[in-house]
Amino acid sequence: MTTAAQRSASRGVARLRVIAGKRRNRHPHVAPWMAFTLVVVVALFGVVMTQTSLDAGAFELADLHRSIANAETENQHLRLEVARLESPARIAPLAAEMGLVYPDTRRTVMIDGVVDQVVQGDQRWASIAEFASEEVAP
Repeated sequence: MTTAAQRSASRGVARLRVIAGKRRNRHPHVAPWMAFTLVVVVALFGVVMTQTSLDAGAFELADLHRSIANAETENQHLRLEVARLESPARIAPLAAEMGLVYPDTRRTVMIDGVVDQVVQGDQRWASIAEFASEEVAP
């Protein structure tokens, strides 16, 4: 079996020719991808900075809440102290030591130029006198 030789490849290459026109760029465009990447990085940086500032604000808010709670507790203690110091049970013996007593009689002092007011017996004085004269249990 004999075979015939094929034509050489060099003859076919000679028939090719270059046509002038658009040149294809084999490299992808880098500029749009770089711009997109830069925008994404800046956006992520902005999100991180925003989250950090919000967290810092949350810590400040927690400190303020803690300070408010401490101030409210201190206010409550001070109110209790004021109530203890204003107690008639504490004040009555001290007043008695100083010689302060409720008056037995009432005197009306008239001042010229002041409108006359009729003052009936004020029931508050009677209740305070009764309360102040009670014995204080230790």
